[in-house]
Amino acid sequence: MLSRHGSLECAILSALWGLEQNDVYTNSVKDVYEILANKGCEKRAYTTIKTVMDRLHDKRILLRYKDGKKFFYRTVYSKNEIIIKSLTEIANRYCDGNLNQLSVSLNEMMEDNLLVSV
Repeated sequence: MLSRHGSLECAILSALWGLEQNDVYTNSVKDVYEILANKGCEKRAYTTIKTVMDRLHDKRILLRYKDGKKFFYRTVYSKNEIIIKSLTEIANRYCDGNLNQLSVSLNEMMEDNLLVSV
């Protein structure tokens, strides 16, 4: 269902989660475009942001609705839900679904200071 997300998809989701954290749920492509530009992210065309947001909608990661001539977006999943679903997919793919084994690996990474923040 969630699979992997490209770096631009992740940046868009992070921008939307930030807006939604402040109870702002009527977010346009322009809103996301401006946030990414202000964060110093790699410069992307407005149309590229729109295309990726439409693809996230097609993947059922974003909800999209139209008000007048303008489309607005909001996330389907919280950041925590995405993390849980992603870790479950990793456990299923690499640990035969054993979340305890994945947890042990994460703990080892943290102990070895190998966990890199993104």
